[in-house]
Amino acid sequence: MKSSLITTAFVFASLPVFAGSSAPTIEPLPAKVSSWEYRTTLYGWAQGLDGEIGILGKTADVNIGFDDIAQDLEMAFMGSFIATRDRWSFVADLSYAKIGAEEKIPNTMIDFTQEQFVGNFTINYEAYKQDSLMLCFYAGARVNWLDATLEIDDILTLPKDFEGSDSVGWVDPIIGARFRADLSEKFFFIASGDVGGFGVASDFTWQALAGFGYRLNDSGSLLLGYRAIGTDYTDGGFTYDLVASGLVIGYEYKF
Repeated sequence: MKSSLITTAFVFASLPVFAGSSAPTIEPLPAKVSSWEYRTTLYGWAQGLDGEIGILGKTADVNIGFDDIAQDLEMAFMGSFIATRDRWSFVADLSYAKIGAEEKIPNTMIDFTQEQFVGNFTINYEAYKQDSLMLCFYAGARVNWLDATLEIDDILTLPKDFEGSDSVGWVDPIIGARFRADLSEKFFFIASGDVGGFGVASDFTWQALAGFGYRLNDSGSLLLGYRAIGTDYTDGGFTYDLVASGLVIGYEYKF
């Protein structure tokens, strides 16, 4: 499977990647309101990377687990902000990370470092709600920026086989849907997914997420789930063909 190691590195902070664009709505189904409501979420994604990365025309296959990424994590922040009124909501889901990772395959050492920002910005519309069920559709953009360095060493020969760096940014349109169901007074289930790119920037990008939530009180909720994002983007000698996936945990506060 073709993918690229330059994805959104991981971090533990929390997850709104469930929401409209990727940020989840972890709260009880509210009665329709005419005033604005606001929610903020901190989240973390125990993400592993599987795919292909290419810089200056040189590509490398990578398969790196979360444990390897966490060891070389330098800095990270993940969070979202959601504003809701009646059936409409506006979501900004932001993720920033600076990481490094190494992978050793037969006779070859791959060393990769990256600084990356990913932002999901969407408009959401609640199309259906009855009792404890809700279905929402959304559309927006996924903004990507990263600065990456790739080193490839053949351990049987000297000097270094390849070393290169590149900085690139792009914006992908996305469309998706989100589903939520109350399982009890405290527990709920949530799932969401989107697709995008369509050749505008990436050839294709997708996201899927499913998880369970627990309401601590009227203002706060916890969420545990699994998230995956795939991106297939190429620009000249730069290749970013990657699937990032792993467990997510988050805390949302409503005010």
